[in-house]
Amino acid sequence: MDQQLSKTESGWVFGPAVKGIRMDSRLVQPGDVFVAVAGSSLDGHEFIEQAIQKGAVAIVGEKPMATLSVSYIQVRSSREAAADLAALFYHHPSEDLITVAVTGTNGKTSVVYWLSAILNEAHIKTGLVSSVTNDTVCRQLPASLTTPESADLQKYLNEIRMCGAKAAVVEVSSHGIVQQRIRNMVFQLAILTNITREHLDFHGTMERYVEAKATLFRLLDPKSLGAVLNADDSHFDTVALATKAGVTSYGINSGDIRGQIIQEMPWSTDIRIVGPGIDFVTKINHPGRYNVYNVLAVSAAALKLGVSPDLLREQIPKLPSVPGRMQLTGFGEGPMAVVDYAHTPDGLYQTLITVERFTDGTVWLVFGARGGRDHGKRAEMGRIAARHADHVVVTADSPNLEDPQKIADALIEGIRQIDASKLELVDLNRVSAIQFAVRHAQKNDVILITGRGPETVQHFGNEEVYLVDAQVVEKALQERWRQEGSHVPGIS
Repeated sequence: MDQQLSKTESGWVFGPAVKGIRMDSRLVQPGDVFVAVAGSSLDGHEFIEQAIQKGAVAIVGEKPMATLSVSYIQVRSSREAAADLAALFYHHPSEDLITVAVTGTNGKTSVVYWLSAILNEAHIKTGLVSSVTNDTVCRQLPASLTTPESADLQKYLNEIRMCGAKAAVVEVSSHGIVQQRIRNMVFQLAILTNITREHLDFHGTMERYVEAKATLFRLLDPKSLGAVLNADDSHFDTVALATKAGVTSYGINSGDIRGQIIQEMPWSTDIRIVGPGIDFVTKINHPGRYNVYNVLAVSAAALKLGVSPDLLREQIPKLPSVPGRMQLTGFGEGPMAVVDYAHTPDGLYQTLITVERFTDGTVWLVFGARGGRDHGKRAEMGRIAARHADHVVVTADSPNLEDPQKIADALIEGIRQIDASKLELVDLNRVSAIQFAVRHAQKNDVILITGRGPETVQHFGNEEVYLVDAQVVEKALQERWRQEGSHVPGIS
């Protein structure tokens, strides 16, 4: 048996046939090392033979195994081993890039998109890794996790480096931190958007969730560019105390970089941004106060990275739309639809109060909750829905392995605690739930569809169903206009 992988006192040693590192047996190609990870629903050790049949030249895992046809190395932690192997195989790409981490409960994707856009405009060629897409500068790759598994993350960063980028902005989830996906990463800068209730099914308590976020900032080298933290967030002090690096704060009410709101309009905000050496007025062409915070985070980080205040002032009004974040659809006179990723209590609240501000009529909310996630937030989300929407339609999100009716029942319980009359329909078929709202909304109403944003797949048990909220509501609006005899742009 050729020894294509070995572990010595000084570390891992690759044989000449090793072509890559994989943690998903379905993606194994000839020459890969397969690292078997025991997950919450599937155990990678059960797919070792499949990986070998597909050409794996070595296997790493945590469990004792019978003799295999390729070398097998047992380790204490498969996730740690995968991160070590990937960093070594791809020659530690984060060390050759200005690598920026963005974490927080809400706003991560927007900050990643907008910071990378501004850096590129500043002629700092930048790639990004996010929950929506992975842009290596040379190409865009679909995303399956907020933070990819370590083997994929190191591969993406290596491609970003090979494509000539100087920087990479990486969306970092609390799962990614705890599960060692960012092990061996060197971050020059780390940004915190906010911390509100999320992922307690995984972390157990808010204290552990906050601690997971703080861990990222503990990893910063004191000589790095430091931490960019939301001074208005209730967990600011905890995170600030966790890092030995320098801290730059931002906020509306406090912070080194402060946003003074001049005028809030339905889809934009005029703002004055002030701080050490900067003072300018600009416009944020994205709705909601939460986007003010996102822009302030981007501004503070961009300034730390050497972007001039003049370029920042010019580029803020040009920041691109982020897929599935306050994505608008509407045709002429009639109800407008908004698709948003909001899937936490705070995210739902922020999105609803933003929509409330620009709605002349009433607000229709179509929403559900993810299966296998924090059960305790469901009733709270139901209460928020009943307080801030005028009509509520409860449907399925991605139930995963849970009973979708039980998820809906928890949301309904919260709605009934506030105002049961607002519950218009319970329909676990998301397509027909959206269609119902489109049929019944008045012309000056707004239909808000939350929870999935740009996602393309619903998960029911082990079954996957292709579904994109924006496509469903656009088709329903077009059908409504056909029936009403009105012309729809682009349709003859």
